[in-house]
Amino acid sequence: MFNQVTANPKRSARLTACFLLNALIIILIPRIAFAQDKIYKINNAVIEAKVLEINKTQIKYKKFSNQNGPAYIIPVKEISMIVYENGEKEVYNQGQRTQSTSALASTNNSSVANPSLTKARSFILTENINEAIASYGKLIKADGTNPALLSEDAYALALAGIYDAALLRLDICRSIGAISPEINYFTSQVFALMGYNDLAEEFLKLMPENKAPVWISAKGPVLLQKYRSKQPVILTKTREQLIANFKRANELASEQQYFQSIAMFHDIVNTYPNEYLPYVGYSISLEKTGAIAKSAQSIEKAISLMGNSPEDQANRQFLEKRFAILKQNINLLPAYSASDMPASKIPDVARPQVMAYAGGNVSQQLTSFNGRIGYFVSGSSNAAVDVSIMKYAEYSSSNIGLSLYNRQNIFVSGAGFSLNSANGNSAFSLKLSVGISKMNRNRTTSFDAFLDMNKGLKKDALTTFNFSVGMSKYFGKRK
Repeated sequence: MFNQVTANPKRSARLTACFLLNALIIILIPRIAFAQDKIYKINNAVIEAKVLEINKTQIKYKKFSNQNGPAYIIPVKEISMIVYENGEKEVYNQGQRTQSTSALASTNNSSVANPSLTKARSFILTENINEAIASYGKLIKADGTNPALLSEDAYALALAGIYDAALLRLDICRSIGAISPEINYFTSQVFALMGYNDLAEEFLKLMPENKAPVWISAKGPVLLQKYRSKQPVILTKTREQLIANFKRANELASEQQYFQSIAMFHDIVNTYPNEYLPYVGYSISLEKTGAIAKSAQSIEKAISLMGNSPEDQANRQFLEKRFAILKQNINLLPAYSASDMPASKIPDVARPQVMAYAGGNVSQQLTSFNGRIGYFVSGSSNAAVDVSIMKYAEYSSSNIGLSLYNRQNIFVSGAGFSLNSANGNSAFSLKLSVGISKMNRNRTTSFDAFLDMNKGLKKDALTTFNFSVGMSKYFGKRK
């Protein structure tokens, strides 16, 4: 038990259970990244499929999400490109796709003629942000699948600091298969307003010549300077929120809500930059939104952080294969190189390096006192000197020993050895402890309740149980 508790002290035990969730992503990588074909239609929609047959007039495929289901047929004249699972591409009707994309942009620009849209945009330009949001809301209610409206509304919401709703608008925009320079511009602006400059730059690179829509080109930099978050938006202010957001990021990715997932993963990898698994989920969500260069950068970072265990070696093969395919696809985008993902500055919360606990139990039959002084060997584990005194009827005992305690959320467990003295006799015993510890917000004190068991190692030695309630005090910063 002692050896099991002390194994791998460098990894944050409080995140271990959470990181195991992302192991599912590792398992699914061959399916997500390597076993699917992508059919790009001239109307900018993307079909994730398994292509079965191609002839001069039609393409036969099955949905990637339902490969045991029915086969579908789509005319070749509706297709602009197919990207196969190995990265190879076939281009069809490229001129028609360009025309379709131009038509989308033209529709967006000509929509200025719409008085209601003109009014909504004027509210943004005059910085009446709440009025702009209300106006866009009415327009979307009447036309909820218009990508121009959705992306502009996302921008207005981000100006007001309503980032969750802004990202949701972008996810809806993506779900209907809309791709245009204007949408990439407003996506970039949403992330810039959140303080995520690296993501903002990535989506700007997806725009031809990085040109903003005419109506916002002059005012956009002024609004960004005035309304952007003074520091990157921090989604996780406590460790409990971090774990919850990690789970939520995976759920959002599985629900194809990729922009919301990206924001959460961005926060997680900046908070825990030395854990490789979050970079994997981050990379998958980035790829789904077209940010291929950033996706490749994230997966490369994950590979660099991997260990040398057999499990890590097996996962590395999947990641390296994924990285190779992403690198092949980067040539579709402007050149981009960056070594490390910039980390957001997160306020330094006081966290203990040394702790002291005192507690006890007083009743008619039993009186006890427990104390310990511990030194944190990692963020969640501390090695402690234990002292306890117990009096029960005519029996009294005292213990002094060494134990290792590990904390996961509010649960604490410990194991160690102690020297027990009782009624003039001394013997070594094994000590096991379980308890609940509730910390205050500043992480300087906690209210604790422990159940300790001491089992003598000699034959016929007594086994004692002791329940104590007390307080712990924490000093310094954790490693």
